[in-house]
Amino acid sequence: MQQYSETCPCGTATPCAPTWYEALAQEQSDRAMYAWHTPPVLAYLLQHPNESVAREQYLDGQFRILQLYLDQGLAALNRFGQTQRRRNALQGTDFAYDTEALAAYRPLPGWIPDGFTRSVHDLRDADGGFVGDGHESYGARMAELARATVDAYLNGPAA
Repeated sequence: MQQYSETCPCGTATPCAPTWYEALAQEQSDRAMYAWHTPPVLAYLLQHPNESVAREQYLDGQFRILQLYLDQGLAALNRFGQTQRRRNALQGTDFAYDTEALAAYRPLPGWIPDGFTRSVHDLRDADGGFVGDGHESYGARMAELARATVDAYLNGPAA
């Protein structure tokens, strides 16, 4: 079993990875929760860019996609993802973002915030689960996490 340090690189007092992996695992058995798969992945990667699961070459696109989610909502985000998968399949590309579709959004600054007002821990409901208070409530917490992630990058120190 993997051991986690006492603090997290994103600034929380406890590691985020166990909570993130638990949410991802629960999504697999909850189709309604899975609709929000992309936002927690993007937020986690942007809040922990130095961890092995993050890939530096994709972080700018991931930052812009998180902005798209906040700007246009979950349905638009999921349509964007479906379009990307079809586009990449047609082009025979393993993975590439449609940069034209994301051009309206701010690029990732050249620095990493030293803390965030929300973390994946905040996705939990009052009982310690994720959707015990309903999927809409989980979605609202997800939007708060996404907003906190984007805001930390946009409102932090100048590059």
